[in-house]
Amino acid sequence: MRRVLLAAVSSVTCVSLLTARPGGPSQDKPRTCADLRATKSKVYGFHLAQMAEAEIAAKGKELDEFWKSVQAAGPLGASCLKEMLAAEKTDHSFQFDAGEVLYQLDRSPEALSLIRDSITQADFQETDPANYLSLSLALALAGVDIQPLAAKLLRYPNAAIHISEHSLDLDADTSALFLYGAMPTAQASKALVSELQAPEPFVRAAAAHLLAEQMTEEAFAALSQWSGLGKIEEDYRRNDIQAILKYQPPNAADFANPKFTREQVLKTIARLPHTQKEFDDAMSTRGAAFDKQMREKKLSQAQLSQAVAESEPIYGIAGHSAFLSSAVATLQSEDFEWVREARRKSLFNVSDESLDEYLAFTQIMIWMLNRLDLYKEYRAH
Repeated sequence: MRRVLLAAVSSVTCVSLLTARPGGPSQDKPRTCADLRATKSKVYGFHLAQMAEAEIAAKGKELDEFWKSVQAAGPLGASCLKEMLAAEKTDHSFQFDAGEVLYQLDRSPEALSLIRDSITQADFQETDPANYLSLSLALALAGVDIQPLAAKLLRYPNAAIHISEHSLDLDADTSALFLYGAMPTAQASKALVSELQAPEPFVRAAAAHLLAEQMTEEAFAALSQWSGLGKIEEDYRRNDIQAILKYQPPNAADFANPKFTREQVLKTIARLPHTQKEFDDAMSTRGAAFDKQMREKKLSQAQLSQAVAESEPIYGIAGHSAFLSSAVATLQSEDFEWVREARRKSLFNVSDESLDEYLAFTQIMIWMLNRLDLYKEYRAH
């Protein structure tokens, strides 16, 4: 029930920005910053856990009107919102809602840093963690240092985050993966290494799991000397870490006769979309042409799946088995860092598609580790 109640309130800010229209009731008279501050003091200060469902529904309408007023005030509303947000220290619901709205109104470095510092105070009993995750990732993509936001999510015990837009359920490690995976590699590795000494056992275990997937020299060096691996209780975490720390002799037959050359692999990866606009452009051009070609061939579902597996990737590499095996067979050690960066860029939204891409690149990197025997001084043989 709590997730339903959260949705009634925590998503209202986004709805406000989408539904407010010129001439609406919130624009009958100009608003001053004093007006907005006075309204804010009336509508905020609530706690969802202490409210009945009917009260939450009524509160949602109040918040909707308030945020429409902020938007209708134009530049004054944005400026006033920054002032209110900078001054607020205790109302975590307002801090998060205001951060979401300000992100839509002002993308200046000053505003983005203010948003980051404000939503770090989020209370996951009052704020839907799905919204927190999406906004945190958006800040990362805008170049903001989100290490405090990632660390907070890492400490959310037994996280189970539902992304309704994609019908996607994320566990604790996968949720944090979006943030640490989107951070600059050196920064993420350094942050996760420090978390190996966290006082909470579940934080140490999650940090080790995410650190192993970084596959940097700093990550390998830290994990090869870390004494906590045997204390990790979850099999999936321990198995994933050991799969990366232990050399696995590759089967040469799996990568024989690659369909794509190294140059083709690098060119294809470089052309992959990394924003929604780039994705839409690829879909309307090369994607549309491929779909037309497949329709004209009148393939069965099995034949269509095989054609996709053998084809050159357009939107992403996940599911393109011929391309994946070609990448492993042809890429060299000097390409490993480049692949890691391509993997980081694949996380451009919180979706199953982005996650599939990240994991596909991760699989290429693991195969490359073994085929080229990279970081051998840190891995068990």
